[in-house]
Amino acid sequence: MVKLRDIGEKGAIEYIGRFLGKELLGIGVLEFNDDALAFKLNKKYLLLNIDGFVFRYSKYYWLSYYDLGWKASTLAISDVVVKGGIPKVVVSSVGFKKSASLKRLREFVFGLRDSARFHGAKYLGGDLNEAVDEWVSTACIGFSNVKPIPRKSRIRENDIVLTYGEYGLTGAALHAHYNRIDIRPWRKIIEVTRKPVVPMETLEFVSKLGRKCVLSSIDSSDGLAQSLLELSKINKVGFIVENVPVNSEAVEYAKTYGLDLKNLALYGGEEFYPILIISRKCLNKLGDILREFDRFKIIGKTTASVNVYIRKEGRLVKVESGGWEYFKNRQSTYT
Repeated sequence: MVKLRDIGEKGAIEYIGRFLGKELLGIGVLEFNDDALAFKLNKKYLLLNIDGFVFRYSKYYWLSYYDLGWKASTLAISDVVVKGGIPKVVVSSVGFKKSASLKRLREFVFGLRDSARFHGAKYLGGDLNEAVDEWVSTACIGFSNVKPIPRKSRIRENDIVLTYGEYGLTGAALHAHYNRIDIRPWRKIIEVTRKPVVPMETLEFVSKLGRKCVLSSIDSSDGLAQSLLELSKINKVGFIVENVPVNSEAVEYAKTYGLDLKNLALYGGEEFYPILIISRKCLNKLGDILREFDRFKIIGKTTASVNVYIRKEGRLVKVESGGWEYFKNRQSTYT
């Protein structure tokens, strides 16, 4: 009998999609296993995402339960925003141990609420359960006036790969946690893991560039490498990544502990940054828009071959699948 550990989270989702994917035909705007669901309501679009995590796999040793609650809202909001939706409502289902203190629960709920508020949405509560292994699932509802951005699209060779912000800090966080590195000197790592933020300017960026210029999108919560591999697989195209913007503190961390900086940037995950594929026909307009939105960066282009490569020290290196995957990974963030 096939076990979930044999195929992993992604294999399990593909299996489920064989008999659930057809349920969206005729009613869904986005396909099964996109970042969110989307439905047309009169002249608008409703977007819905649900996501979650088990605490033992997500709680770095320096995080509070408030921080976990903050992240739980952020991860659901991110998938709505990267599709072009404005987040409006967040709800959750939470499982806590019966021995947990009321203070711990309150801190967690306040984190959920405050993250939703920060991103312009309202946290409206949800469901509370008793659990042996503590967990949370959060759902976000959003709206858009334009057709949501799909993962699967008509991407062509030499279209443009774009992302936001700087990578590497969350990869450093994983290393710091599992090796029990003193995190106190690394202020940016602490900041991005305690209060991860979705770049809401993505919505204005897409609006000014023009929705027709944005062919495809995915958020980077599974890591830059895995996200590009997902886009490559579903669109049957490849990517050459010429440049990954890396945070200076991640550079210093990699030097301090003798780590491969590119690996920290590619396989960190939970940055919650948009990865956008822009039509090459919009290159001139994109140049003008990037002068205003300078945190968005061109990192590469699409290719005809279905592989992902990154340029390292002047040569192209094939990017392999990696990063966290439920059912396959054995490490938890608990000691």
